Amino acid sequence: MFKDKRHIIYIFSLTFFLLFVGLIVRKSMQPDSYGEYGNYRWDANNEILKQEVLNQNSATCGKCHTEIYRVKQKDAHYNVPCVDCHGAGNVHVAYFNGDSLKGITRQAAQLEKEYNLEGCLYCHRKLKARPGDFPQIDQSEHYGFLKVSDLKTKCIECHSPHEPLFLLSDIQRSRIHPIVYKCSDCHKDKPEKSPKEVENHPTVFECKDCHSGIVKEFSTKSHSKHIECRTCHQFHKENESAGRIFKNGNAKFCLLCHERKSFKDEKYPPKIDWPGHVGGSEIVSKSDERICLNCHENQVHEMDLTEKQNPHSLNWLSQHREFGANSRQVCQKCHSENSCINCHMKNKPSSHKADWRKDHKEFGIKNPSSCENCHRKNSCNSCHKLEMPHPKDFGDTHKDFILQKGKALCSNCHNEDFCKLCH
Repeated sequence: MFKDKRHIIYIFSLTFFLLFVGLIVRKSMQPDSYGEYGNYRWDANNEILKQEVLNQNSATCGKCHTEIYRVKQKDAHYNVPCVDCHGAGNVHVAYFNGDSLKGITRQAAQLEKEYNLEGCLYCHRKLKARPGDFPQIDQSEHYGFLKVSDLKTKCIECHSPHEPLFLLSDIQRSRIHPIVYKCSDCHKDKPEKSPKEVENHPTVFECKDCHSGIVKEFSTKSHSKHIECRTCHQFHKENESAGRIFKNGNAKFCLLCHERKSFKDEKYPPKIDWPGHVGGSEIVSKSDERICLNCHENQVHEMDLTEKQNPHSLNWLSQHREFGANSRQVCQKCHSENSCINCHMKNKPSSHKADWRKDHKEFGIKNPSSCENCHRKNSCNSCHKLEMPHPKDFGDTHKDFILQKGKALCSNCHNEDFCKLCH
């Protein structure tokens, strides 16, 4: 009977022995900090903190590359880290912070900045697995829209990697807008019917639901035949119910389609030479980003441009004569012949009659802008030798003024009877 149970004792004895040895080995090999704050090694945190930082955040890059950082933070790539395209920046930052004494060479500190088509398409190639609201393109379709035949044409020929859409307003401060869906978010081909015409279709708001007047007017413009609202009014989704939408009108954005380049079709869409189209860079202020809308707003759709920026420099008035004499056809793109006549008329206006010297005061107060067509803003002061119209406290201070300048100056406008009204 004992002989029949012996093999069981052997098995249990061997099992307990292995467990005992295993516990001893586990105890001897287990790190000291394991299990103090959970099922992991707590000392690992300090070891990770001591490791060299390879990737630099965008703010670190912005300390030196201020202008690039400014436009990047404003535009659609604001949340794309610099290292995603340029690689780890630890050696680069160390070298330019003065650590070259440690043996870092300038060549080793150079970051990758060579254009790579696949680098752009890695994020923006159209894939079924990607959400429809993420910016993505079918390369042949995208190039076909602009009549670009060579698929090897670089994306950076039109788009700046740091400022791809050339937005006028900061993307992070643009207007919050309800979620905007595109048919392509769900449908492979463009549907033949509107969502409202399809029974039991989920509710989808269209631009015309809120902006019916603008959509109706836009449908009469040439742009409507080729693009939709969201082609220009880019939408950046932030959550499942809302995002940011842009009232874009930057000249660089318009030039994405309309600037003449060797790889683009000459006829469609209409092309211009830039900045020769407006006379050259010497008369285009860099701060006037909306210069296209200043002239072409009516060719897009109705819009409120309460403040049109002047494309000319502040001293343009004194400089324009020579430019206009040599390039009048450029001026005529915005100004008519009457524009010159309004300022440079040979005859006096009909209002300037024999008694104009007496009557011009009332006219000037009511129509100062009309006077400024010919006279500069300080013309009144230059002629009257004092501030015109008189300041509010002139009645109290004019005595001292007369003692300094004399009564003769007053007699240009006033006679003695005028003085006797008070004196």
